[in-house]
Amino acid sequence: MFSLLHFRRRKSVAGGSRRAPTPDVPLEPTEARRHRTRRGGPRTPLPLILFIALAAGVGVAYVSQSAYATEQTYEATSLQSQQLQLQQQASLLDDQLARLQSVERVIAAAQTLGMRPSVRWADVPAASTAVIAAPQTEAPSISTSGSPLQQLVASLAGSVGVSGSGS
Repeated sequence: MFSLLHFRRRKSVAGGSRRAPTPDVPLEPTEARRHRTRRGGPRTPLPLILFIALAAGVGVAYVSQSAYATEQTYEATSLQSQQLQLQQQASLLDDQLARLQSVERVIAAAQTLGMRPSVRWADVPAASTAVIAAPQTEAPSISTSGSPLQQLVASLAGSVGVSGSGS
C-alpha cells in the first residue's frame, strides 16, 4: 500500500525534477482513536423528552386559549356596538311613533281626508244579549241507565244549560 507521500516521491523522481525530499508526515494522527459505533451525538434522556413534550403542550394550550379569549372579546365588543346601534334605532322609532300617534297629527290627517269634528255626540243603545244562559233552577235528572259517557255528556249539557232529549 502506497501513501500519498510515497506517491509524490515517485512522481518527482520520474519527472526528473530535483527537489529536496519532504519529511514524512503521517496522514493520520499517531494516537489511538476511540471508535464509535453510533453517530449523531449523545442520547437525550427519556424524562427530558417528556418534559419538553409537556412544555410544548402547555405552550400550545396557552396560545390556543389566548386566541380564543381574543376572539371572544372581539365578538363581545362587536355585539355591544350592535346593541348600542339597535338601542339608538329603537329610540328613533319610538320618537317617530309618538309623533305619528299625536292627537294633533291625527286631527290634521282626518281634516285633509275631508272629515270634520262632530258638533254633538249621540249615544246608540245596544241590545243586551246574554252571552251565557242563566242556569236552570231545577236540578238535572240523573239517569242510572246508560253508559258512563252518556251520563257525563248529560251532566255537562245540564251545567251549560242545553236541554236535549236523552235516550
